[in-house]
Amino acid sequence: MWNRKPSGDEIGTAAPQSVRADTMPNKDHKNDRSASMNAVAMIGKSIVIKGELSGNEDLTIEGTVEGKISLTENSVMVGADGRVTANIFARTITITGKVEGDVTATERIEITASGSVKGNLRAPRLVITDGAFFQGSVEMGKPTGAVKGVESRPAAGVVRPAPEAEKSKPAVSIA
Repeated sequence: MWNRKPSGDEIGTAAPQSVRADTMPNKDHKNDRSASMNAVAMIGKSIVIKGELSGNEDLTIEGTVEGKISLTENSVMVGADGRVTANIFARTITITGKVEGDVTATERIEITASGSVKGNLRAPRLVITDGAFFQGSVEMGKPTGAVKGVESRPAAGVVRPAPEAEKSKPAVSIA
């Protein structure tokens, strides 16, 4: 009893604990693209952002964004409550909410039935669901330098003469 030696807990020092390597946080996450491949960032309904957004994650917008969105290797989804006043540059873009600005995708743009876009669209593939609102111009084909952050320009109008059989049909325009 009198010759008893105090343990580490009794004198105020904790015994060292072992830490497994698989529980340590990855310090080199900037270069680990695979870690961000499945990551999805979310801007909630009550969030308002003014400025430039960029990154290496997919993004879902349910709030308000004003400025520029540049996620050239990822997907952007503007949710039903999303309100975007910005130019958007991404790999794929799905619009269910409201967008005012030019939209450029390297793969695909989709505007759902509840989606609304006022601006120019550029993508190799485009889906506009019945009931969607769109006002602007469309440029399809492989995007040039626009995705890398070059500012948008209005699409040049292309006029081709109508075949003789179609001259009597009324012209159709998208407004």
